[in-house]
Amino acid sequence: MDPKIAEITRKYIGIPYRNAGRDLTGLDCLGLAYLFYQDFGIKIPDGDGREYSSKWVYEDPERYLRGIQKVGREVSFHEIQPLDFVYFRIGHYISHGGIMVDEHQFIHVLQNTRVHLTPMNWIWRRRLVGVRRFA
Repeated sequence: MDPKIAEITRKYIGIPYRNAGRDLTGLDCLGLAYLFYQDFGIKIPDGDGREYSSKWVYEDPERYLRGIQKVGREVSFHEIQPLDFVYFRIGHYISHGGIMVDEHQFIHVLQNTRVHLTPMNWIWRRRLVGVRRFA
């Protein structure tokens, strides 16, 4: 892992999940991406500009991607590299994302967990919807 990516990753590991969290006291997956990329000088939207409801994933699941689709570009899984944003379908909705920290694992946070690293294994590959590159 690149030394700067490793340093920034350590900063976030262990932070608890918080719905619509946007600071180091608690993060959701989009909040993690927003702050993580900011540490690299990459600005991404932290949503689509509207207030978050606790049930946004059921009321308007596409909002997750609306903001980030305005920046960067889509790349194929076979082109994946560190700092690419990966997003997933959980259940019926595209409602989760993470950041690749090397070619094999990504940093993310799920409900009722803390920020952690996960290998991009067959389980996550099956849920993967797309890869976005911001830099």
